[in-house]
This record gives sequence, C-alpha cells and structure tokens, in this order.
Amino acid sequence: MKALVTGANGFIGSHLCEHLLKLGLSVRGMVRRTSNLRWLPSVAQARFELVYGDLRDAESLRRAVAGVETVFHLGANVRNAGEFESVNLNGTRLLAESCIEAGVRRFVLFSSAAAGGPARCPEEPRCEDHPPQPVSRYGRGKLAAEAVIQELRDRLPSVILRLPAVYGPRDQDLVTLLRWARRGVMPVFGGSFSVVYVGDAVRAAVLAAECDVSSGAVYYVTDGRCYTFDDLAGIVGSAFGRRPMRVRVPRWFVHAAAWLSEKTARNGSIFNRDKARELTQQCWVANPDKARTELGFEPEYDLTTGLLQTIRWYEEMNWL
Repeated sequence: MKALVTGANGFIGSHLCEHLLKLGLSVRGMVRRTSNLRWLPSVAQARFELVYGDLRDAESLRRAVAGVETVFHLGANVRNAGEFESVNLNGTRLLAESCIEAGVRRFVLFSSAAAGGPARCPEEPRCEDHPPQPVSRYGRGKLAAEAVIQELRDRLPSVILRLPAVYGPRDQDLVTLLRWARRGVMPVFGGSFSVVYVGDAVRAAVLAAECDVSSGAVYYVTDGRCYTFDDLAGIVGSAFGRRPMRVRVPRWFVHAAAWLSEKTARNGSIFNRDKARELTQQCWVANPDKARTELGFEPEYDLTTGLLQTIRWYEEMNWL
C-alpha cells in the first residue's frame, strides 16, 4: 500500500512517515518547496519519496495523490489567521476532490480539539456528539474542514481525528515552557487539559486508516486522562530535580503578549491572538472512549512517561 502524508515535514507528519515505513508501507511525503526537511526520512530509502505540493494548487495535489491508496492529511496553517480559510478549509476541499478523482480508498483528516471547543468542566469532557463550540478562528476553520469531509463522505471513505495538545520529540512549542520550568518557574495559562503523545497519535491514525468504521466518523484521540498544571509541575520537577513554582499568567497579559508576538513576527507566529483565546480557556478535556471502542485505540504513554522521554530527547539535542 502507498500512503500520502501531507505536511510530512512537520512535527507529527515526520513521526507518521517513520511509523508507516516501519510498518512496511510505501510513503510519499508532500511538502512545500520552502519546507525544512530536517526530520524526514532519507529519500534514498526505496519506499520513501518526496513530492512538492501546495494546498492552494489543484494540479500539484493531483500529482501528489496519483497512485495513492491512503491519504493522511496533516498539512495546515497554524500561524497566519488570514490563511486559515484559504489553506485549512479550501485546501482540504481541493485535496479531497483530487482524492475522489484518483480513487483514494481512505482519507484520514487530522483535525483538532479546537474544532469542538473547550469542555464545561473536567467531569463533563468533550464528546463527539456534543454541539461544536470553537472559540478561535483556527478552531472554526478546522470545523469547516471537517464539514467538507463529511459532505463528501459518500464519495471518499474518511475518518476525522480530533487531537488535543500533541507533544513528544521534535515538538518546538513545548521547549519555551520547559526552559522556564528548568529555571524554577511554571507559567500557568488555563485549567485542566487532555494531551496525547506523538507516538500514540500516529498509531491512532493508522488504526483509523485500517478500521471498518462509518465514513466521516469523528474521534477524539487522547491518553484518556485529565491533567492540571500541578500534574505538569510534578512531572517536570521529577525530571529536573526541582519542583517549579507555578505562576498564573493573567488573561490580559496572555492577550497582550500574543498581540505583540503577532505584530513582530515576520511570517506569522504560533503564539497569536487566536491562540491566546484557546490558551485562556479553563478546560480542554475530551473523552476518547469512542476511539477505544471503534478504532481499538489504547494509548501506550501517559504524560509522565511521555514527557520524561521527551525531556531526555530535548537534552540530547541541547534544546534545553
């Protein structure tokens, strides 16, 4: 089987490419010509190839999906809110239509917990049948992309995965927080949250591609636990030999810092006003029971084992 991974050079995409190769699949990674290919497998490998494509260019997408049986769609813009619609929504439609023309057998959309919105409280985690209530432009864009896939579900067998915060080796977004923690300070932005280790996220994607489930079905994929910043501080404290002091960051400061980051970044920033609206929510907890029941997904990592492994990798790379 040949699989296409869009956004292959990214944090999750590069791990997915490696995992698929280990399973014996042939993998085509779609990247932009300006992409950093640092984490991708060598193109010298017989079962791995690169293809250049753009989610705004229909012809490049037709070339990317030619001869492919399964598509894992991770390609997205997370930095520039002005491109959420043109890339995350319209790009998903262009890609899906190209897949239909090419006869792709299964399409796995990597969506986000942001599409569903925050939960009311940890005791009432977000479920797939809850009415979506996204609080950010990014979340609304992801929800709209989901709607496109569900609209085409009779012509394109598909599965939608809603991921919470994904962490693990190669994730650059967690580095700043851990650097502060190593100095003895743990910034606190919100309340309770769900997470999933990158290795578990890619295993869930493979299960979604293989399982016989309803086309267009939506699944939350988490490690099944609810965490707080107290939990995070304890785990980091064990790794660094000192428990960091938790410092709650005021909402106004988060929004002000996000505005400044957005205005000073040349090519957009992951920390922008849209992201600030997500960070200041009090509960990002989701229920993964449906993924367990229908996909057979069982996480191998909780935050303790996954974060300690991630920290070791950061230290080996001199990122901390």
